[in-house]
Amino acid sequence: MSTNKNNISSLSKINLLDRVTSSIVSELGKVGLYHYNKLTYLFEFLFIKNFGTRYTGEKFCKLPHGPVITDYKRQISKLYEFNLIDVDLDELNRKRTVDDDFYISVQISKNVNTNSATLKNELVFSFLQSLLNKFSNLSVQELESVVYETQPIKKYQELVKRRFKKKIGGYVLDNNGIRLKDYTNHKTIGRKRALEHINKFPKVNEEQYKKFAEEFNYLKKLRPEWG
Repeated sequence: MSTNKNNISSLSKINLLDRVTSSIVSELGKVGLYHYNKLTYLFEFLFIKNFGTRYTGEKFCKLPHGPVITDYKRQISKLYEFNLIDVDLDELNRKRTVDDDFYISVQISKNVNTNSATLKNELVFSFLQSLLNKFSNLSVQELESVVYETQPIKKYQELVKRRFKKKIGGYVLDNNGIRLKDYTNHKTIGRKRALEHINKFPKVNEEQYKKFAEEFNYLKKLRPEWG
């Protein structure tokens, strides 16, 4: 009984970013530190691109090989402390250069509690699954190439050239890196409204949503539009 109470208490302390990363670990079973960070970044950026709004709110700090979750070691350590994932903490927290995480693989694994911390919104979870299907099997080098083709990274590099940004250490998805109005159109508005409705009425299934109103016909097109 105490174990169950501890798990409930832990779940009350996790946020949407934690649920996204827990879902990545749960779906993949085991994921390296590099993919953990880059897949989370792609989720947030492509969520904005497809729904015209933020999901986790994470800004992502810029390192030499692409964006990472701000203070990701603390975040992973928290999930480990709550017994929601497994990881070698000594290896995770070992002091390294900023380049080392690109070359040294730290594995984050699911355990019996990971599923309890995953995304609850079925449409958001489906969105994440489609992202993982496309990108999770890429090599570190291939994933880096994908990330560097995204608009926020390109914009960050432009700002670095103009000396408005540090080469490393600044944020990729802050106000300078992305504007939500650039991703607002009839499709993203429809998808956003659908998600808001699902959050309000979580017990209504997707088939019923499709019958409600014309504005919800975007549910048929929820597969991410890459590129």
